[in-house]
Amino acid sequence: MKKSLVALAVLAAAGVASAQSSVTLFGIVDASVSHYSVKDGQSQTVLGNGGYNSSRLGFRGTEDLGGGLAAGFWLEAPLSNDDGSQVRAFNFTRRSTVSLSGGFGEIRLGRDYTPTFWNDTVFDPFGTNGAGTNLISTIHNAGGLIGGLPAGALTDGNYVRASNTIGYFLPPNLGGFYGQVQLGLDEQVHNDVGFNSKAGRYAGGRIGYANGPLDVALAYAQSKTFNSATTSVDVNTLNLGASYDFGVVKLFAEASQVKNDVQQAGLADTDAKANGFLFGATAPIGAGLIRASYSIVKLDVDGVSADPKAQKFALGYVHNLSKRTALYATLAHVSNKNGANFTTYPGGNAVTGIAGTANKSSNGYDFGIRHSF
Repeated sequence: MKKSLVALAVLAAAGVASAQSSVTLFGIVDASVSHYSVKDGQSQTVLGNGGYNSSRLGFRGTEDLGGGLAAGFWLEAPLSNDDGSQVRAFNFTRRSTVSLSGGFGEIRLGRDYTPTFWNDTVFDPFGTNGAGTNLISTIHNAGGLIGGLPAGALTDGNYVRASNTIGYFLPPNLGGFYGQVQLGLDEQVHNDVGFNSKAGRYAGGRIGYANGPLDVALAYAQSKTFNSATTSVDVNTLNLGASYDFGVVKLFAEASQVKNDVQQAGLADTDAKANGFLFGATAPIGAGLIRASYSIVKLDVDGVSADPKAQKFALGYVHNLSKRTALYATLAHVSNKNGANFTTYPGGNAVTGIAGTANKSSNGYDFGIRHSF
């Protein structure tokens, strides 16, 4: 039975009237045996659900409105196939959007990926999934007390996705140029007197050029993670990524800066900044693909004499059994200096990830299978 007929049957069973000209049920089921260890004696083994691609279940559809206009929707839920727990509530936190598109481009409303995240994942040979996830991505969830970082520093709840967004995408017929802008509303109650918080607001954009083997993009965003009458914390992200496909090998590179702009009334500012670089490559070999990356981050924290830094090496192989099914393996190593305590744990594979220890290295691996439908 065609996927569109299955999806329509599911929607009908839920009592939802559908007028779309096409509706698709889609998803990914990914499972891996993943192991992480720290050179202080800690170790953790989990059954992961995102070693190659994050597991998900979703519905998407379009309706041709005529005159070149089309309406669309996209509802995508995370799937915890290791224990079956997450998708039961149909919590569409991966993406939940409705859109209108035409010759002018696309206007999209709802919860969606942020422009600044795209560079981190598109120009990472491991796609910010599994033990090979680059450190540029990991730094956005640093938090804690890494080498003197204040609790929550550099942590951005709008890093991967933002809620309550209004987005615009350029049309695809611009000679290889592409781009988007996005505003996430804070939805705070504002009035004419007193302090008005803007916590939760996101504003960002991305502009790029893709033609033949070349793809390059620049993105910038500001996310307001905390806002009170006396303290304001903004996370500012700037990144530039590129890739070039030579056929026998595809090269990737990215430069990124993540900065906390902390302003406190009557107190000295305590800012934190992280500069990161990524270099990677993929090489097709028959039905398989070799993946490799090197990433490094260096933190600049006010009041800390020795800047924490870490570097990560990752090597992997994907063997495609078909267009939809693949076996994969990834090995990764992280080394830390000057108080940094990063691990190879990518997050999302267990409720609680292994904790790092300052200046101690970490190893990790994934062995798994991915099926998409």
